[in-house]
Order: sequence, then C-alpha cells, then structure tokens
Amino acid sequence: MKKYVLISILTALLLLSAGCIIEKRVEKGDTVKVDYIGKLQDGKIFDTSILEEAKNAGVYNESRIYEPLTLKIGDGKTIPGFENGLIGMKEGETKTITIPPEQGYGAKDPTLRFSQTKILEEIPKTQEISRFEEIPRTFQATVSSFVTRYGKQPTVGMIVDLTDWPGQVVEVTASNVIIEHKPEVGKSIVNEVTTLTITEIKDSSIVLRYDPKVGDIIPSEIGDLTVLEVTDTTMVVKARPQKQIETVFGMANVIESGDKYIIKVNPKVGDSIIYQNQIGKVVEVTSDSFIVDFNHPLAGETLYFTVTTVVIEKGKETGFFEKYRLFIFGSLLIVVFAAAYIFMTKFYSKEEKEKKKEKSTTKKIKAAKEVMNGELKELASTVEEVEKELKTKKETKAKKEETKTKPKAKKKTSKKKKE
Repeated sequence: MKKYVLISILTALLLLSAGCIIEKRVEKGDTVKVDYIGKLQDGKIFDTSILEEAKNAGVYNESRIYEPLTLKIGDGKTIPGFENGLIGMKEGETKTITIPPEQGYGAKDPTLRFSQTKILEEIPKTQEISRFEEIPRTFQATVSSFVTRYGKQPTVGMIVDLTDWPGQVVEVTASNVIIEHKPEVGKSIVNEVTTLTITEIKDSSIVLRYDPKVGDIIPSEIGDLTVLEVTDTTMVVKARPQKQIETVFGMANVIESGDKYIIKVNPKVGDSIIYQNQIGKVVEVTSDSFIVDFNHPLAGETLYFTVTTVVIEKGKETGFFEKYRLFIFGSLLIVVFAAAYIFMTKFYSKEEKEKKKEKSTTKKIKAAKEVMNGELKELASTVEEVEKELKTKKETKAKKEETKTKPKAKKKTSKKKKE
C-alpha cells in the first residue's frame, strides 16, 4: 500500500514540477525581440541589429537605431525563412538559421532586369500636337486622403466636388476608394493656362478638347509650350524646355541639338530607380546605355542569420497554456491523487484488511508464545526448586539414618571395657 501511495505522490510532484519549470518557446502569434547578424555565403555581413557588429563590418548607418528587432510571428512582415527559423526557440537561445532563396527574397527574375538608353527622348523644337486628350473615367484615391480632403468616410454613391466638376464614389475598400468623374458634355472649363471643353464621355474615358489662342503658353513636363497656330483638331507649339528635368531615371539634361532637344540621363552604378512603385538599382553603365535591376539585392542568395531571442511575449492564441499551466497541472495533481485513492480503496482494501488480520494474528501468536515461554521458564524453575528440595530432604534423611547406626557400635565397645 505504501509503495502505491509513494508512486502516486511522485507522479503528482513530477506533473507539478513540469508545469512550474516549462520553458517559453516561440510559437505562431508570439511577439519576439531578437538580435541578429545576417551573412552571405562568403561570410560577409550585410545587416545586423547590433551596433558594434555593424561598425566592425562596415555596414553602420548613422540614421538607424541599433536595437533588437521586434516582430510578431505569423504577420508576414519578414521573410518566411526568418520567422520559421525562430519557431521553437527558447528565450535567450542563440542559433544560426540557414535560409535558401525560396524562403528568403526569391530567385533572380531575368524579366526584372532591363537595359535603357541614356537618351530618353528627342523633342522637336516645333511640333504639331492634337487638341484632344482622353482621361480615365475613374480614378483611385486612398481612404485617408479622401477623409483628409472631405472630412468624412467615403460611402458608395456619395457625391463629391472634384474642383472642375463633380464626382461620385463607386467603390470603397478597406484602404482605397474609387471615384468616377461626372462632367457634363459641352461644359467648358477655364483655367489659368487655357480653356478645356468636355466633348464626349465614353464607357471608360472622357474626351477633352483644348481651346487655346495663339500666343498662349501651355506648361508641359519638359517646360513651357508656346502656341503658334490652332486648327480644328491640332495646334502647333514651340518648346521652351528647362535645362534639367526630373525623370524616373533621375535628373536629365536637356540638350539643344539642331531642330530638336535631347533629353539625356547620366546614371551611376548603385543609383536607385523608382518605377511603378518598384525600386531598382543601376548595376551597369556603358557609353550609351545602362542596366537597371529591379530584383531585390538579396534575391538568389542563401542567407545565414545568427539570432538570439531576447524576449518572448506569448500571443493570445498561444498564451492560454502558458498563462494557466500551474492551474492545469494543479488540477492534474488533484485528479491523480483522487484516482490513486479510488484505485487503492477499490482494489486494495480487501488485501489490506487481510494483511492487517494476518498481522494481528501474528502478534497474538507471538504474544502467546512469549506467555508460554514465560510459563515454561517458571515451571522449569519450580521443578528445579522441587528437585533441590527433594535432594535436600533425601540427604537429610540419609544423615539421620547414618546417625542412628553409629551409637550402637559405641555401646558395644564400652561393654567390653567393663569386663
């Protein structure tokens, strides 16, 4: 019985100990702070959260604050291999995570690398251009910019002022709003540059007609255009460009060459290019062209991160067990004791009674033996005393008989003397 009780107690203590000493490990939904050192296959450090490492590796950026990276596992704000490598780590643990390209920044995409001539465009000094222009019938804006301008949240069907004509909200998402132009055909709009007339509204576009006068100056991307002649469908303009203009490939020089202007850029290797919300790098420059690569700088690379988990904050979806583990193991402790008690009461009570009965009988037999041994010792002592007493009596009797025999001999001797 004692053996089973001891086993139950030890089992319960082990369960309770396991609940008390369980270690935090990174799981999905946790917020973690990690220090890291990122290296390429050749051992070169390309990024780190540690100030001294950044300075020693020559990647120090004075505008950056060097501190442990904070991220929530599962948010997808870092590359998949980095998050996956953190899962299962203990607080304070350090290990190296190897991240192949498919778990990092992907393989290099040859379609994201293209060649561009340094001469972007050649513009005639004098040119004939159309008086008509088409603009999209709808345009997209962010909800935040809409609220900033109109002071309220967008709703489908809402009519808003678009300066030159009204507009109507036709679609609203979590972050964006789509607005449709609602001009009237035939309406003319006079601005500080020229007069515009709405001539046609198509399914997906609106047709505008410029109505300039000779001598008007129309601004353009390269500079001012002076109107020299106006026909029913076209107008002749003369360019008066600036010396430098901003392009997607950086600042470009406007060079006069005969009857035209040449727009030319002179990029350098390493220059950043922003095009259609993508950031590219100039990777090669020749005399008349340059190559821009819009792949991520680490695309195609196997990355090696040495990471140390500084802090693990359990997420709501994974923190229940962590938060209530003592309660859980305490409950298990009670269940184990109850089960052990029921088990031992049900299956070992009869055996226990028999053992007690046997033990009681053994004690009685032992006591009886002790009593008998005592009585036998007393009896033996009595017998010994009786034997001694009988022996003493026998000796006394023998002496008396001997004494009676001796006087008869003396009388005979004295009789002879008288004679």
